[in-house]
Amino acid sequence: MSISREIWRRASPSNRRRFAAARRFAPLALGAGLFGAFLVTVPWGDALANMENRRAERAQLAPLLAEARTESLTFPQVVVSNPAHLNKVVYWDVTVQSSTASYADGRQSWPIVWTNPGRVSSELSWHQTAVLARVASVRDDVVWLEYLGRP
Repeated sequence: MSISREIWRRASPSNRRRFAAARRFAPLALGAGLFGAFLVTVPWGDALANMENRRAERAQLAPLLAEARTESLTFPQVVVSNPAHLNKVVYWDVTVQSSTASYADGRQSWPIVWTNPGRVSSELSWHQTAVLARVASVRDDVVWLEYLGRP
């Protein structure tokens, strides 16, 4: 007979209830311990700082977003009346495929070039994202934009 079976056989009824309860709650205790370890290892300071930075960026971009929504310029409008829309703020859905290939509304016939490609973050890559930008110039049906941020 194994030692654990011998201990169970000799245990009093109250100890048997305790053993059974311990067996039922062991997975819960293990899960709570793992969750506690997760909470300790997450860099909460960095996460909170990133949230504060994002909130400050949104507050800073709010007046520009209001201006862009008031103007509500589209890509064709900017291309057709080139000099009239220089230095205007636009709020467009943009797809960034690489540092040199960006498109408005995901249309490859509406190419965009960034005047400040270092500010265009990698999180914009390969999916449409709404961004605020300022029209720098238009050359050969390509709109040159200065990236301002994501509201």
